[in-house]
Amino acid sequence: MFRDALAGCLEARPEYAVVGSVADLDDLPMLCELQHPDVVLVDVGGGIGTDEQVLKRLKDCVDLARLVVVYERLSSAELGALWQLGVDTLLPCSHGLDALLVVLQRYVATYRNHPVRSAGVEDGLTEQEGKIISLLSAGHTANRIAQLLDISTSAVANAKRRIYRKLEVASQCQVVARATALGIITRPTTRPAGSRPVGTVVAVLRGAAGPTREQVATALLAGGISVATEVEANRRRPAEGEGSESVFVVLVDPASSDWPTGWDAGLPVALVRSTPPPRAEVLGALLRGALTVVTADRVASDLVPALTLATHGYLAIEESAAAALLDAVRGPSGGTAPGLPELTSRECDILRSIANGHTVRLTARALGIAEKTVENTQARLFRKLGARNRPGALAAAHALGLLDLIPAARPPSG
Repeated sequence: MFRDALAGCLEARPEYAVVGSVADLDDLPMLCELQHPDVVLVDVGGGIGTDEQVLKRLKDCVDLARLVVVYERLSSAELGALWQLGVDTLLPCSHGLDALLVVLQRYVATYRNHPVRSAGVEDGLTEQEGKIISLLSAGHTANRIAQLLDISTSAVANAKRRIYRKLEVASQCQVVARATALGIITRPTTRPAGSRPVGTVVAVLRGAAGPTREQVATALLAGGISVATEVEANRRRPAEGEGSESVFVVLVDPASSDWPTGWDAGLPVALVRSTPPPRAEVLGALLRGALTVVTADRVASDLVPALTLATHGYLAIEESAAAALLDAVRGPSGGTAPGLPELTSRECDILRSIANGHTVRLTARALGIAEKTVENTQARLFRKLGARNRPGALAAAHALGLLDLIPAARPPSG
């Protein structure tokens, strides 16, 4: 939670870009090699002791980027060891967030004049490979990824092979598991990007044709909101910090392919459903960047005001969807423990096995159950997580923090 909160704090500032985060220090050197950060921030808590592996991991990071170490307490010997490693800054936790921001701001002001050590690394992830990882995590096939990125399927296949090699994995599920562990797959924003003034709202309308979509289009136009084509919206979308237009994607009873994944990735989303959406769909929509959830019977009165609120960074969802969200947060007992979503012990076993890159056959063998049982349980798991396939389920579980809560799966035998 602290790591996510700090990442969110830094991402909210335009001078910083968080390229990944890890819970395990063993993963940090690989993240540095793949993402080429200018600065690496490490919290060593109450000390590093005499653990040679910890020192080795920190030394690997020092060789790749500038290293800032935050600590609660360190002995004189530990402080000396860190300085000998070449750590750039040692900062006590007691100095607080303001002191950390001062340190980071110093690097923002100077890094252009002092090239980072990782500049010579040539085996990091390219921008296109990063997009492919994100699309894989959303459950898209190679053909669909090729269409979204306007490249050939063979180019996608070649990129996947390079990604497998760089992440040291052997399957698509392992790609998603590794990328989520490294913080490369980012969670969708919950507010419109940037801080530009709110002015004209432009809507791209997608989803199932029918009365609800016609009702949405009528409400938008009556409320003074332009309904634009994909090409026009892409052209009118302002650069960061420029202009006064806010481009929304309005999804009406959408299919998975309607959600933003290409040029529109990162745009705020309004979800309109003909019937009240189930809790899992509400949660999945919020995780995918929806700022507004409205049912068809409230479109005429609520859709335009909700979009107006969303342009100011508010989350605007109607009563039934809000009730589903609150029930999920309270949990089954009505307390404060989250229940997002409630997985059975068998579903937890399946999820952990997916995270380990196991096939259905390996999962069945490890758990001592039939492959058909694995497939049926997996289907229920997908519905609860709002996913279409195993990589999508893994990405959704990571976004909800479920992978840190479920017990480790038993390794397959034989």
